[in-house]
Amino acid sequence: MRISTKVECGIIALIDIAINSADGEIVTVSSIAERHNISVKYLEQILPLLRQANLIRSQKGSRGGYVISSSGRDITFKDILNALDINILSDVTFDLPEKNNGYVDAINGFLWKDMTEYMKKYAEKITLADAVTRCRDAAPSDADEFMYYI
Repeated sequence: MRISTKVECGIIALIDIAINSADGEIVTVSSIAERHNISVKYLEQILPLLRQANLIRSQKGSRGGYVISSSGRDITFKDILNALDINILSDVTFDLPEKNNGYVDAINGFLWKDMTEYMKKYAEKITLADAVTRCRDAAPSDADEFMYYI
C-alpha cells in the first residue's frame, strides 16, 4: 500500500498539533513546518482538510494557528484517513470488463472485501492519543530534538 505525501504530512501535522496544543497553546503552521521540514504552503493545503473534518480548530489573526478540536482518544485513524484521502479505506474490487467472471466475484468476496473491512476496523481502533503516546515513547531524551522524529 502506498500512502501519499499529503496523508503522511497530514498525520505528522495532526500529531504535532495534538502534542503542542495539549496545554491549550495555539500551534502555528510555521512552527509545524520548521519542526518537520515541511513547506508552509503545502501544510496550508492540508490543514483545511483536517479542519473541515472537525479534527482541528483554527484561530485567525496575528496569533493564529491550530488546536485539536477534541480529545485524542475521540479521534480515530479512520477519521484522519477519511479527512485526508477518502480513497484509502474505500472498497477495493477487481473491475474487469467481463462482469460474469466467477473468479473475479470470488476474489472480490474473499480477498478484497475482507481486507478492506479489516483495514477499516483496524483504523477505527487506533486513536490519535495512541499515536501521540507511541511518538513520545520513540522520541530521543532531548525534548528539543523530539519533534524532528515524529
